[in-house]
Amino acid sequence: MNRISGCALTRAQTLLPLALLASFTATAASGAPSATPVSYIAYYEQDGGPSSKALHDRNAYFNGLATDSFAVRSTGKLTGDVPLDDLRYASGLGIKSYAVVSNFAGSDFDGALAHSVIASSSATNNFIASSLQKLAAGNYTGLNIDFESVARKDRRAYTAFVTTVAQAMHAKNYSVVVSIPAMTQDDPSSDWTGAFDLAALGQQADIIQLMTYDENGSWSDAGPVAGLDWMESAVQYATSVVPAGKVSLGIPAYGYDWNLANPSANAQISWKAIAPLLASSNASPEWDDASSSPHFHYATNGQDHVVWYENARSLQAKMALVPKYGLSGASVYALGMEDRAFWESLEGTTKQ
Repeated sequence: MNRISGCALTRAQTLLPLALLASFTATAASGAPSATPVSYIAYYEQDGGPSSKALHDRNAYFNGLATDSFAVRSTGKLTGDVPLDDLRYASGLGIKSYAVVSNFAGSDFDGALAHSVIASSSATNNFIASSLQKLAAGNYTGLNIDFESVARKDRRAYTAFVTTVAQAMHAKNYSVVVSIPAMTQDDPSSDWTGAFDLAALGQQADIIQLMTYDENGSWSDAGPVAGLDWMESAVQYATSVVPAGKVSLGIPAYGYDWNLANPSANAQISWKAIAPLLASSNASPEWDDASSSPHFHYATNGQDHVVWYENARSLQAKMALVPKYGLSGASVYALGMEDRAFWESLEGTTKQ
């Protein structure tokens, strides 16, 4: 899950994640209907915040809700409260719900914390027991494991952990979503993706939530946040080792604003803040063909900025990967950063 500016991350240290199920009819960029139903999962950040309002205003556009509500302790027990009112509201609309559990601590995903949980059988057992309690309390459909910044040396331990947890969840008829950083090949030596044995994890998960966003971000040089070329390479690899129908394409409802004079001021910017910034700065958007992504430059207080983001054209180009590869659908991060125009840009989002 992405946690920049109040929800913050780093490509080399922290990243994001996002959702699934129930039928939507998707339309490819060509206008041709997808061969299979498409599922849209919206990631929900905070009870009573923008995500709550968006749930009430825009629930017709998605059929899955993943609440980023829980963090794990080193003992394996979970912290965080079940957003009961919003879960009841979503359930009444027939929206599936997933409890997101992460190793986020302080301002970052914590690899050492993940190690303490996955390397200990007692912590793993506590994780399972605590997760089952939260799932029952919220009448959730399933569990979304979002462990990030896991050390590459913990690759086998993480696979074993997910296997054990998935078996316990399935025994109680809960679905399992596993969020995975985008990768274009299996590289156990990688500090960022080496811990994730996608082929093995795909055997255990019902959905692999592919985090095809944060290709570049506030920690890096300016560039596409979710370039089509990069996303497609990640999808090609994922579908070579995991059944395509298990893969959910990550779609960002945000961009990044890079301060070229002061990189410490780089910041995430929500989809719905882009249009006002374009208007106030009188900037002229440009289009990058390779990544199918827009960007623009502007100046304020004598400092030059560049913003990479998504628009209707870029979203439609990237959503075309879903029918092209037969993916389960898309997972959007995050509910409340977008508006109705965002969902309308994801073609074919009429709820059945």
